[in-house]
Amino acid sequence: MEVTGIGMSAMSTNVLSNANINSEIGIALLDKALEADQMNGDALTRMLERSVNPMVGQNIDIRL
Repeated sequence: MEVTGIGMSAMSTNVLSNANINSEIGIALLDKALEADQMNGDALTRMLERSVNPMVGQNIDIRL
């Protein structure tokens, strides 16, 4: 009986270890996705700011 208990304990430890690794991988992927979304949002904000008045800052008129 005890031999089976040891085998089951080792198997359950292995399952928990795999679940922990899968969880860490999922969190890392979500972190990368959030970073990409932040960069895309920043780029979209810059694009929208330029589209409101696209000619501002394009030309410099200097007259003395």
